[in-house]
Amino acid sequence: MTQPLTFPKGMDITAEIEPGFESIMTPEALAFVAALHRQFEPCRQRLDAGEHPNFLEATRSIREGVWKVAPLPADLQCRRMEITGPVERKMIINALNSGADSYITDFEDSNAPNWDNQTTGQINLKEAVHRTISLEQNGKSYKLNDKTTTLIVRPRGWHLDEKHVSVDG
Repeated sequence: MTQPLTFPKGMDITAEIEPGFESIMTPEALAFVAALHRQFEPCRQRLDAGEHPNFLEATRSIREGVWKVAPLPADLQCRRMEITGPVERKMIINALNSGADSYITDFEDSNAPNWDNQTTGQINLKEAVHRTISLEQNGKSYKLNDKTTTLIVRPRGWHLDEKHVSVDG
């Protein structure tokens, strides 16, 4: 039996919470989501209504200063052969084992963005990063090789509402 989730004050989730969801919906993670929502939702709504973003005046000295970014990490310098796909368990394992230069796991276009897919995808991703992801299907076993492809995550768009979660109404 799994423990019931503890929601931060003002947060409500109306979707069904399946067993295992608590592994990513920790009190700390939910509090972080609520804090992000409270800080950025007014700006997100303005942008969604058509307001064009602009740079903050307070950051002008940074923009006009002399600086450069760090070089790309070694594992991102070669991206000639790349796979993109949904956050399904079998896809993640096979793509990471493929030998491609990188795998972009996609929470948006290649993934039907329903509640279960989004949440299960987060669980799959967490297990992949911790190298505990596996699958038994049709008499076959799937697990990660010792050497895997570089993982890149394409998150779900900031502009998309999640109808099952509300913060402060």
